[in-house]
Order: sequence, then structure tokens, then C-alpha cells
Amino acid sequence: MSDYFRAVTLGAFTWKNEERIALLLENIRKAGNSWLLLHFILITSCLGFPVTFSIARLSPFELYNRLYGEFFLHALPDSAREALLSGDELNETAVEDFNMLMYESGYGRNVFLPLLGIACGLVLIIQLVFYLSAVFFVGLSRLNVKPLSFRDRMGIALYSSTGPVLAASLFGFYLPTVHIIIFYFMVMFFMFQRSKLCPDESI
Repeated sequence: MSDYFRAVTLGAFTWKNEERIALLLENIRKAGNSWLLLHFILITSCLGFPVTFSIARLSPFELYNRLYGEFFLHALPDSAREALLSGDELNETAVEDFNMLMYESGYGRNVFLPLLGIACGLVLIIQLVFYLSAVFFVGLSRLNVKPLSFRDRMGIALYSSTGPVLAASLFGFYLPTVHIIIFYFMVMFFMFQRSKLCPDESI
């Protein structure tokens, strides 16, 4: 466990220091694959939290309106649409009645939880694709020097994500989903910068 925490600390606070990067690589190898998997789960959970939080804050009416836009009201029966609209304005009382009806009809079990699961699944898939792609391209970038193993490259990518994921997640409360793109740019920057500074004798 101490190797894991050292790797997390070095990954979060190391900047253009070959000795510390070599020490990071050493602790990545000592920590083992189980800690690497745990860190991936923690990073993915932290990155996905602003998305799930923003979904959880939406009322049923707001959620349907975000999903379907203007087509949501047009898809409703005429009587329901007329109840929700007072001219061109929304009838707030009717909206509250709609939300209450959805809650009583099993909205949480039938709509909210499946949607939350889909959002978490999408974040997980995007994470897997990103890290595998990043590890592949870092391997290509090191063809002119002694290459790092797949596990070492993955370790550098994951442990270099600690600082960026915390910063991006805080930003995600302001602009959810946009924070994911910002996170990936930061990780790519740190990952490629550190992989280039890995001394050949430590590999």
C-alpha cells in the first residue's frame, strides 16, 4: 500500500524531474496490477461524479426536456400539452403536478437509475478507449528510445491523472461533460511529458 501512495503522490506532484519520474516508475512496478486497477476505478468515479450529480439534480420534466428538447412537449397528448402550457409560457403548477406524477409512477426505478447506469457506462467506455489509445501512442513516441512496457505506460497514464482529475471534476460542477475533454488534454500533456523524461537506464 505504501508503494501505491508514493506512486499517487509522485504522479500528482512531479514536474520535469527525471529522478522523481524514475522513482514514480519504480513505485508503479512495486505497487502491482491490483492497485493500478483500483486507481483506474477511482479516477473514473471521480470523473463521472459531476455528470451523475447534474443528472440527479434535474426534475423529471427538466430531464425529459433535456433529452427530447422541443419534441418532448409535441409528443405529449393534447390535453397534457395544454395543461403544461399557458399560451407560450410553462404552467409551473402543471409542471409540478407532472413531476409528482412521474415520482409516483416509479420514475426513479424505471427512468432515473437506468439513465444513471447508461451515463456511468459511457464514462467507463470512454475512459477505456482513451487510456488504451494514449498508451498505444506513447509507445509509438518512444520507438526511437528503449520502449516502456504496456504496464509501465499505463501506470504513468493513470498516476499522472490524479491531479488533472481533481481539477477537472471541480470544473465539472460548472460545466459537466466539458470537464472530461479538459481532463483528457491535461492527462495527455503530463503523460507525454513524463514518458519522454523516463531515463533509459531505469527501464
